[in-house]
Amino acid sequence: MSSLVTFRLGLREFATSLVSVREVVRLQGLADLPGMTAPTAGVIEVRGVALPVVDLRPGAGPDGPGDVLVMERPSQQRRLVGVAVDQVRAVIDSDEFPLAGAPDGDEALPAYVLAVLRGPHGVVFLVDLPTMVGAGVPA
Repeated sequence: MSSLVTFRLGLREFATSLVSVREVVRLQGLADLPGMTAPTAGVIEVRGVALPVVDLRPGAGPDGPGDVLVMERPSQQRRLVGVAVDQVRAVIDSDEFPLAGAPDGDEALPAYVLAVLRGPHGVVFLVDLPTMVGAGVPA
């Protein structure tokens, strides 16, 4: 049994391993800096540290409400990046969402989708968050 963090992007529900997420903070005080390009939206301050934020929210402006999943950068230990989502929903046990389908061999799904789960309100896409963020993670 493992724990998952569930979150919403637009009308879709996603989940990722809790191991991928260091903490969750509200998206407040996002500062855009000259030269930053999408999907990097800007920087927020978390306990005195500037945290670059990659915005995965579809069509949201920088001042829109949201939450930030703080994760370690995939290639750099102990360097953090924030991932803006519309809403973090819950932390749950993975066995609470039964498997609805596996993406193996399904080229229609992006590589970051690990499985398709059945949640209480419909389909939940289990994703590898670092892969989902991919090239959008600042160096």
